[in-house]
Amino acid sequence: MEVSRDIARFARSRPVIECAQCGERIYIPEWSECVDGCRVRHLWRCDACGTSFETSVRFEMA
Repeated sequence: MEVSRDIARFARSRPVIECAQCGERIYIPEWSECVDGCRVRHLWRCDACGTSFETSVRFEMA
């Protein structure tokens, strides 16, 4: 079916983070901030176990 292929493609395009403590999937950061022109910091909180942790993403300068 066309719809199921579209859903699968959408699911692959979304970043998925797993909780550092329990492994539960987290789809949306609790908070994000632009550190500078090429770095973004995300704060994640797991709804399953309550653990919070940060990740940083670095982009190439255009």
